[in-house]
This record gives sequence, structure tokens and C-alpha cells, in this order.
Amino acid sequence: MKKYPFKFLDSYQREDRNVFFGRDEEIKALYEMVFQSATVLVYGASGTGKTSLINCGLAGKIQRHDWLDLMIRRGSDINKSLKSVLEKAGGKVDEAFDETKYLDEWEIDTDGSGQELTPISKSIRAVYQRNFRPVYLIFDQFEELFILGSLSEQQIFIETIQGILQSGQPVKLIFSIREEYLGYLFDFERAIPQLLRKKLRVEPMNLEKVKQVIFGATAFEGSNISIKEGEEDAVAEGIFHKIKGDKKSLTIQLPFLQVFLDKLYLNITGDKKREKPAEFTSDKVNEMGEIGDILSNFLEKQVADISRELISKYPILNPGLIWKILSPFATLEGTKDPITKEELFERLPDLDQKLVNDVVEAFSNNRLLRYNENTDTYEISHDSLAKPIAERRSVEETALLEVKRLIKSQIGVSEEAREFFSEKQLIYIEPYLTKIKLSEEELKWIANSRESLKKEKQREAKQKYEDLVKSKKSMFLKVAVGVFLVIAGLFIFIAFKAQKSANDALEAGKEVTIEKNYSDELIRLLLEGKGDKYENLSEDDLKGLLEMERVAPIDSLVEIRASVSPSNTLSEGKKNYNFTFWLELPSFRKNEIKEVSYNFCKGFYDSIRTSRDQTSSFSIGYLGWGVCDTIGVDIVLENGTTIRKKFPFKEYISKRLPTE
Repeated sequence: MKKYPFKFLDSYQREDRNVFFGRDEEIKALYEMVFQSATVLVYGASGTGKTSLINCGLAGKIQRHDWLDLMIRRGSDINKSLKSVLEKAGGKVDEAFDETKYLDEWEIDTDGSGQELTPISKSIRAVYQRNFRPVYLIFDQFEELFILGSLSEQQIFIETIQGILQSGQPVKLIFSIREEYLGYLFDFERAIPQLLRKKLRVEPMNLEKVKQVIFGATAFEGSNISIKEGEEDAVAEGIFHKIKGDKKSLTIQLPFLQVFLDKLYLNITGDKKREKPAEFTSDKVNEMGEIGDILSNFLEKQVADISRELISKYPILNPGLIWKILSPFATLEGTKDPITKEELFERLPDLDQKLVNDVVEAFSNNRLLRYNENTDTYEISHDSLAKPIAERRSVEETALLEVKRLIKSQIGVSEEAREFFSEKQLIYIEPYLTKIKLSEEELKWIANSRESLKKEKQREAKQKYEDLVKSKKSMFLKVAVGVFLVIAGLFIFIAFKAQKSANDALEAGKEVTIEKNYSDELIRLLLEGKGDKYENLSEDDLKGLLEMERVAPIDSLVEIRASVSPSNTLSEGKKNYNFTFWLELPSFRKNEIKEVSYNFCKGFYDSIRTSRDQTSSFSIGYLGWGVCDTIGVDIVLENGTTIRKKFPFKEYISKRLPTE
């Protein structure tokens, strides 16, 4: 049975070692390091294959009887996750169990220096005694501790690692972290100096490594992919340069290569089960066209496909809603954020839970979301997909995440070391408190911060009063300051109440206005739209459609339209054509668009045509040559945002122009 050799965005495991290529030097270096030190740090940019290097490359190098690998991800708390992983591996130690009865005279419950073992060290010893294999604790995506963890969680973990290293147990520690977070290890290294003594940087893929991957994956005996004989170098170099594009770089990112190879295979075979044989050729590589931002384009296509797949079941569904459902899976920095379905429902209280669930399942079926049984969480299949998700967030979504992080960071330390929220912080978070779910501890600390700030204002006012009395100002001034003292005591309470009342009034005012003018607005919108889709609709359907179009993200409503007709002129014996282009969108939303720029292929009279009349059409001549896959359209909104759309030009003309 032939095997598909590529893993898409999944990491490689020990059983994949016969199809894992391009990392021989790194595997050798890492193998040597783990025998030289109890701790090894593996770092590199997102998507360089750090996890695969450890789980497949290193694991395949070590004999099974010398390797018991335990993978630890932070989850909700790295200390709880470590304890849970050890217990599942046989390291659960009953506190009431008197193990001294089973120790011989040479065994004591201490390390070599006479120091008593910590509970985690006892657990590691129990795992070893059960399996008789050295334990490798692999802390994957270690940056999550610093992105999502509190200061107290980090401190507890540092103390845990200190205890493990002092215990003398047969254990190795491997930390995998994105290189942009190396600076966060400062406190860690101060407490554990050996942390950075043995470290390995995983480099992006250069041309030579890309060749190793492609040649190895297509040449091994069980592969269902081959390269046309005599075109091996041309195919590999063509793939490398397609992915690199016009960037002045000598390397490419591994996820880009994985997605490209998978897309190339599907373009050749169309087999989503990935069972049919495929032959890679230079012609097939060249047919892939301009790649651009592979991951962003790939993700946008998946969002569009799922929107079309579920639209019959959920008429309100559009790409904008799907991006909103994806948003909680990415942190503010654009890294993965594992989340349970219950937490996802809490983050999206305004959306139907069945709709959210079906979207999550659709992404899971497409291997873009991965379910973790141990933590009951879903997460994006690869860190490199988190960044384009984070970039699609609205301003309010970003603000909500910043507020949640601010609150969490304040509450994350012990109460003795905790600081009250400042006046600026309280004013910033106040408008969002009704839109996020807070714990009792968080609500209590916010209330305490308000009370502390009120007392501080009172003290300031009192001090001003006393200063004025000492300066023997007039009695009138003393009375005025006394009144000011009373008012100051209520300042914060009134300020926050006023802020909330203003927000509530604004929202209520909007609702009243909308309800009052709803019927008139529907008639106005209908008359302005004048589209076929508004015809033959019931009143309820019409209201639903118009309401959706009124509030949906504008990029989900815009469509690029074109028509073509023969021109009277000839060019080198070929008939020319006139194309007409325009934007189609609800006319009551067109005032949100400032201008539209069309970026044409070679063969058109103009390379760029900019229109400031958003939906008006214009014609442009085409000479019948220079066909490109797509025409780029930049839509600049009044708020300064640019939406980039692509018109499938090659597909369009293949259906409308005669072949010559």
C-alpha cells in the first residue's frame, strides 16, 4: 500500500521517521546535547519544525528502551499539566502510602545530597520504577507559559524545575520555544543557570534542505508521489522559488512548504483521501501560479468553503462570522490559545451554540483545528495559522482581549503582592466589564480598586483643604473647599456610574431609534438596493436579509463583477475585447467605501485603474494576451482599512472567450 509522505500542518512522530527529511544535522546535534546536559533548549521561528525535530528526529535516534517521552503543554496551568501527565504515566503517589516498608537499606527518600524529594520528583521516580526507562519531559510551545501564564504560575514552575534537577532522578528536560520569546527566560535562567548552556536553533528551510525533503519523500519505497525523471532539480527549485516569491531571502518557512506540497498534490490528483499516485513535474509546478501569502490565502479559502457548506443550514452565516468564531483560538500576539467548547460559547454569547459547534467541527474535519482529549480543548493545528486569525480581529475584539489580559495579570499574583488597578486602568476597562465574564475574585478586586481610588481622592482633597486652612484663606474659601471634599468622596462612584449610564443610554438610544424607524428604513433600503435578490421574498425573509446586510462586515458583502464584449479593433491578427468591471454590494453600504483600485494583467491598456465612485462600472480594453490567474482589487474603506479581493480572471475568460 503506497503512503502519502507529507503531513500537511501536523507534526511528525516517531513512526514517521522514514518520511522525515531535511534535518539530519539538527538531529545529530540534538542527540549529542541530551547526553551532555540534563536540560536542552530548542528554539526557532514559528513553523520551523521544532516539535517534529524532537518527536520524530530525536525519538527515532534513541532506542525505545532508552526513551520514555512525556509531552507537556501548558493547558490551563503548566504545573497542573505536568502533574497530570506524570500521573497518567504511572507516577501517582498516594500521600498515605508508607513506601519505607518497601525500601531496602540502601534506598532512602532523598536525593544524593540528603535533601527530601519534592512531590513531582517522587512522581518522576515512580514513573521510572514502573517503566525502567529514562524519562524525557518535553515542554512543547513553552512560550505559552509567558504569554498566558501568571507570575505565580511561572514562579511555581521554576521552583518545580529546581527540585527536579536537584533530585538526581534519571530525567531529561527539553524546552521548545519560539525564538522571539527567548527574552522571557531571563528570570528562569537566573534560577536555573544551566537552562541555556545547551541550546539548538532550528533554522528555516534553505534550498538544499527543501531538496532533501522533496527528494526523500518522493524516492522512498512506499511513497505514492514521484518526480518526473530528469526534472528532479528543476521541480525542487521551482517549488522553492514559487514559495519564496520576490522576497530577498535564502530560506522559506516549513509550513509554507507543507501547504504548497499538499496543494500541488491535490491540483494534480483531486484526491482528498490522498491515496492516488501523483507525478510532480515542472509544468505542474508552474501551473500553480503566483502563491502570495500561502497560509493567509489558504485560511481564507477554508473560511469561504465552510461558509458555503453551512449557509443552507444557517442563512445568517458569512465569512465575517466564521472569522469571529476563530478569533478566540489565537492570542493577542498571534499564537495558539487552546480553548474548550464551553469557554468558546462564553466568549461568543451572541451566537447560536449549534452554529458555533458546527463551524468548529468543520474546521476539525479539515484538520485546521485539533482536539486534545487530555485537556478537552481545541486549538489551531499550527501556530503559523494563528497570526492571520489575529490580524482579522475587529478593534473591539482586540480591546476585549487586552482588558481580559490586564485583569488576569493583576489577579495572577498573590494578594499580598498584588497592586490595585490605577485610575487610568479602571476608566479603560469599565466600558467592557459587562461584555466579559469575570470571576468573583476579579470582580472583588475591581471593587476594591475603586474603593482604594476613592479613598485616595479623599485624602488628596483633605490634604488640599488642610493646606488652604494653614494658609489662612478666607472663610468662604474654606467652606468651598469643604464642599469640594464631600464631592471628591463621591467622584469615582459618580464617574463610573456616569460612564456606564452614558454607555447604556447610548446603546438604548440606538435601539429606540432603530425600532422607531425600522419600517421606514426597510422601505428605503429596499428602494436603494433594487436587486433581484430582494424580489419574491416574504416580509420576514426580507427583514432578515436586510438586517444581515446592514450589520455584516462589508468585506463579506462585496463581490467583483465583470462582463466582456468583442472590440472592433484587431491586434496582430487577434480580436481584442472590452471588459467592464464593477463592485456589487448593497447600495446602502457603498458610502463606507472611499475608492477601488483594479490591478490588471499585462495585455490590458492600463495596469491600474482607480475608481472613486464605488459601484459605478467602467470599461477597459484587453488585447487578448497576458492571461493571469487573478486580478487584484484593493478596496479602501473610509476608515482607512484596505480590503483585498481577487477576481478569477483566468477562469472567467476561459468560459467566455473563444480559444484561438
